[in-house]
Amino acid sequence: MNEEIRETEEYEVSGEVLETVELTIVPPAAGTLITCKDPEGLDQTPVPEIISKSEKYFIETIRVNGFERPEAFWKTYSTLEYYSDVVMEAGNTYTVFARVKAAPGYVFNDPVELIVNGMEVPSEEVEDYTLEGDSFTFYFDVEVREADEDHSEE
Repeated sequence: MNEEIRETEEYEVSGEVLETVELTIVPPAAGTLITCKDPEGLDQTPVPEIISKSEKYFIETIRVNGFERPEAFWKTYSTLEYYSDVVMEAGNTYTVFARVKAAPGYVFNDPVELIVNGMEVPSEEVEDYTLEGDSFTFYFDVEVREADEDHSEE
């Protein structure tokens, strides 16, 4: 087992170190409407669908009006604004922003190798590691599929 103790200025961090994280983001269908009125993006719909390839980590959840939702959003990379009143067009790419959380007993290497939809995410698009080493955020561009394309995993 790859167990490591990392010291920060405030406290020690221990757990099995995860060096690679693999996720799948399900491409949205053309014609999908993104809506968002909240300046923090908390009411944005639809929520990007992200599937973890391991039980050692998952997409963090946040509580909004008594309900939990994944901490994942459609957001522009250049301006960090939440997409709102946008109809997704086939062939165009839209940026997903999400927070990955380690399961209890695990921590992430800094930097972690992040693979999304089979592609390695550049390290500058993986950021905001917590001091505990148990979460980070990332950005990833997803291409919209034709409305009638099958996107199921086989």
